[in-house]
Amino acid sequence: MIDRIAAGSEIALSDLATSFDTAILSGLDEAEIGEIHLAVTLGGREVLRETRPVELLARDEWGGLAEMDNILAAFVSPNHPQVARLLKEAGRLLEAAGHSGSMEGYLSKDPQRVWMIAGAIWSAATGLGLTYAVPPASFEQNGQKIRDPERIVAEGLATCLDSTLLLAAAYEAAGLNTAVLFSRDHAWLGVWLVPEDFGKLVEHDVVALRKAVAARDFLAIETTLLTRRPSIGFEQAVEVGRECLAEAKEAEFEQAVDINRARAARIRPLASHREAEAAEESADHGAPAALPRPLDLGRLPGEISDESPTTALGRIERWQRKLLDLSLANRLLNFRETRLSLPLLCPDVAGLEDRLADGDSLRMLALLDENAVAGRDLAPEEARRIGEDLARDALLKGQIAVSLTQREMAGRLTELYRKARSDVAEGGTNTLFLAIGFLRWKRVESDPKSYRAPLLLMPVKLERRSAQSEFRLGMLEDEIRINATLLELLKRDFELRIPELEGDLPRDDNGLDIARILEIFRRRIRDVAGFEIVEETALSTFSFAKFLMWKDLVDRTDQLRESGLVRHLVDSPTEVFAGATEPMPRPRDLDERHAPADLLTPLPADSSQLAAVLAAAEGAISC
Repeated sequence: MIDRIAAGSEIALSDLATSFDTAILSGLDEAEIGEIHLAVTLGGREVLRETRPVELLARDEWGGLAEMDNILAAFVSPNHPQVARLLKEAGRLLEAAGHSGSMEGYLSKDPQRVWMIAGAIWSAATGLGLTYAVPPASFEQNGQKIRDPERIVAEGLATCLDSTLLLAAAYEAAGLNTAVLFSRDHAWLGVWLVPEDFGKLVEHDVVALRKAVAARDFLAIETTLLTRRPSIGFEQAVEVGRECLAEAKEAEFEQAVDINRARAARIRPLASHREAEAAEESADHGAPAALPRPLDLGRLPGEISDESPTTALGRIERWQRKLLDLSLANRLLNFRETRLSLPLLCPDVAGLEDRLADGDSLRMLALLDENAVAGRDLAPEEARRIGEDLARDALLKGQIAVSLTQREMAGRLTELYRKARSDVAEGGTNTLFLAIGFLRWKRVESDPKSYRAPLLLMPVKLERRSAQSEFRLGMLEDEIRINATLLELLKRDFELRIPELEGDLPRDDNGLDIARILEIFRRRIRDVAGFEIVEETALSTFSFAKFLMWKDLVDRTDQLRESGLVRHLVDSPTEVFAGATEPMPRPRDLDERHAPADLLTPLPADSSQLAAVLAAAEGAISC
């Protein structure tokens, strides 16, 4: 009851708590459509009536990413009795193989141990003998009914989401952080080998997932393989799960729901109000898959034990190692085509560099729209030669051939243009480069996968007269740089130095001598198995910020140690810094100690900030 509302005013109704009949709601086996009636009366006379529909979901029904993405964690039940039985079986498998059967989460601080726990739980789950059930169409957006662990074990059926949530519950019960991954019409699981999460409840960026996978911090697991017979091993499930995140399937990726972050947001598991059903022993329960082999941690960052060094040289080398990213997540070592890259077809890379160095501005030609080989019965080699002839002719006419359609090329150019402008505005440095020449390389000769690393990076710019105009590519007034990160990788991991390219690069009358540089690379890697130089070009963005910091630390170590704070961190980090004993200057004394004309700084909102800056400059404190 509201006594009075003045004309033109508003009253917010705060006491709108609604009591629900939990007995009715928990008994819903199917969704029902109801209505909410709203009536407003004035002096006993009804002046307004509205009716709104409301859908009551069954208690085991999830509403999908479109409506209830954050509520998904409520269907992960780590305290379910069937999950406890699964962990017990996993512990037994570990003990049988000579490992500790403890489900200890991250207590060991050893990713190898977490890998074995995750693999043992997978092996135990394969012993359930599950059969795959087809989910409803577009379930990831519209939702579906979800089988809890009791029903999964009793019925022996599971959709991709059912098996994913079952495994997520087991991993959570074992103390591991998980995320449920969604693509179009599919769900699978991610688990962290380190005590991390994505820092947000919902992660939409598939690149963030790929980086975590490349760093071997995060595993993507294809859970539908739990329904295969004979049982599929954990390593294969991880490999298939990783492929679901590949660039070729990037357009299908929807999002990841971080279960650990959901728990922090107080999204707790749904309570079960029914008595546990006795699971019938099924004749088709299979033998569990074998435990996984120890994880090959390789040489990637974060996988090497980071023991605290005891010497000054060791501390400096650790800083250098942390700054220099020699992992496969670094696009300077493992370049892959994405929407932020443009594959160019240029049979004459030296001629392309000469034209750009001379100041030419080149247009783009969408080669796939030329239809030069459409409807012709040509051998692949002949079709390739025709494409190269078209690209060579295009370069003579001031065009660069792009191996895409006009529509896709325009979309990628627009994204590159915006990304490059944003990077300059935010960081003050250009990140748009033309990659000239690539090294195809392998970590070991027997590695089935090869990687591509750009050799030379020409700073370029994209320009257009208006939003409807075509883009033109030109060179910035900056030096072409060698991929120094690649040179460092070759030196550290393959004991291969290329001294001819560590200083000034060979030049000709039109800039760099591209042909000479590529020939030097070819000669140096000729005897290295799995290495090959390819004259390919691509337009993309690259970042050198950490490499430049690393180079500064390598080249200017002695000069940096002239700072008292740096010297303390290098030589005696376990002792109290001498400057820490000095009292912080009082803000009101700053004008007496420093002339305002000597302070080239904007006036801070809090003068204590300026006091801290001046104290740090004098070496009094570390802040």
